[in-house]
Amino acid sequence: MYLSEVYINGFKGIKQLTLALNKDANVMIGENQWGRSSLISALMLLSLDNLFYQFTESDFFDDEHYQPNTATVRFIFTELADHELDTPAYQSLNAIAYQTMDKHKSITYLIEATKVENAIVTKHELLDQNGKVMTHVNQQDLITQLINLHPVMRLKNPVDDSCLPVTNQPLSDYYAKQLAMQLSERAQQFSADDLTKSLAAAKALFEYYLAYDPSRLRYKKQFCQSPASNQAWDSLARLNNILDDLDDHYTRTMLLGIFGSLFLAQEGKQLNQQATPIMILEEPESQLHPIILSVGFRLLKNFPAQKFITTNSSDLVSLFSLNHIYHLIRKPSGIIAMHTGEHGLSRDDNRKILFHILYRRASAVFARCWLLVEGETEVWLLRELAELSGYHLNTEGIQLIEFAQCGLKPLIRYANKMGIHWYVITDGDAAGKKYADTVRTLCPEGSDIHQFLTILPARDIENFLFEHGFSHVYKQIGFNTTEHIDMPVNRIVHKAIRKSSKPDLAIAICDDVRKRGMQTIPHLLTHTFAKVIRSAKQFY
Repeated sequence: MYLSEVYINGFKGIKQLTLALNKDANVMIGENQWGRSSLISALMLLSLDNLFYQFTESDFFDDEHYQPNTATVRFIFTELADHELDTPAYQSLNAIAYQTMDKHKSITYLIEATKVENAIVTKHELLDQNGKVMTHVNQQDLITQLINLHPVMRLKNPVDDSCLPVTNQPLSDYYAKQLAMQLSERAQQFSADDLTKSLAAAKALFEYYLAYDPSRLRYKKQFCQSPASNQAWDSLARLNNILDDLDDHYTRTMLLGIFGSLFLAQEGKQLNQQATPIMILEEPESQLHPIILSVGFRLLKNFPAQKFITTNSSDLVSLFSLNHIYHLIRKPSGIIAMHTGEHGLSRDDNRKILFHILYRRASAVFARCWLLVEGETEVWLLRELAELSGYHLNTEGIQLIEFAQCGLKPLIRYANKMGIHWYVITDGDAAGKKYADTVRTLCPEGSDIHQFLTILPARDIENFLFEHGFSHVYKQIGFNTTEHIDMPVNRIVHKAIRKSSKPDLAIAICDDVRKRGMQTIPHLLTHTFAKVIRSAKQFY
């Protein structure tokens, strides 16, 4: 089974949030104060240490406009495959499962706390498909079984030495031998020495990540007498390649067993051998070099476990599929989670966004607004002109993205899915008019088209700038004069581009603005910059 949905109402910093989750990886991104700590606190209610947790006053949502008397966290677990609940590990949970629309069975676990006079009453209950409490079962025993099978494990720097992980060496060795046997049969090019080195590197990675900063040096001396070498990291990378190709459940289970043996819960609570933990990783990029981060997360993706990752790293986001990424946005009514869903984009759109955004400029997924322009020259030129106008686009969360290579439709569809505002600046030629038609069809219903589109009154941005105060720049570069030239504008511009280049002309335009002042920037552009910033702020 996997955690398929989380619903939170009035808990800590979350007024309301509903999350429909992936069975493998869930990467949470968003600006500060989107409720990351509160979401993790809610998930930690499924940890072995918080079994039947009793709420306190600090667990209730509280701001000047809304102070509820009830805090609710509801978890829904769903089968990964047909008849999974008929297997020995889950058989006893059949009594609390119900059929869903997709024919898989689900289990709903509700934690609800209510303020009653001077006390707080916390209920832990299992619900049926109608949201009613199941009264015919031993709720406490079944909740305990459910959490023992899917405990949450939080991988983060602990606050004191007592939280340091303990290595269960015999158990770890057992799983390593089993994995070695499996790999020797399926990947003969991977030697026992390679396996030893790769596992040493992976173990060092996890131990380093879990160790509290002041204790890290002492901890390394105690647990990592032989630090991972460059060869070990290379071996781990090769192990990742083999695991990616094998797609073997038994092999992945052995891998999970190795690392499950590294993490014994506090007070001697050991993981159930049949457990599939839910892993939480908070901003792992803060502790690891990007290369090591990439190697480690490729390994983690092979774990047969559900993962929750919070991050501000574009490098880390680029390691995951589009449907794994959730953009959390705080609204007055609560926090909304925007994501594409498993079938949210066509295969062609998904491929284009992966290449154009996730692989080339992954930082764009963190933006508030995309300012979409036709070419790379416009990206640099408009950013510089905005800065010279006093508008700092990056500071406002606005990212310039060229769309000619990818196409406008995939970018707008993805931005709409992810809750990213967008705005298009297009040329006034025939292609630009087609782009404008695309904007009209994809902007939200009932919206003013002028809040999403500026059409330049010229065939391209070079001709537009020529006709709006910068003709002397093009004539100087193309003909070494600023005098009148008896020739069509587009031919003068073309000659200047041939003698120089579009990027060099963009630099010359910006240099000219610096000499003559920001008032020389065309009003249409400064008005557009102001409108985009205003719209992005209103959108959020």
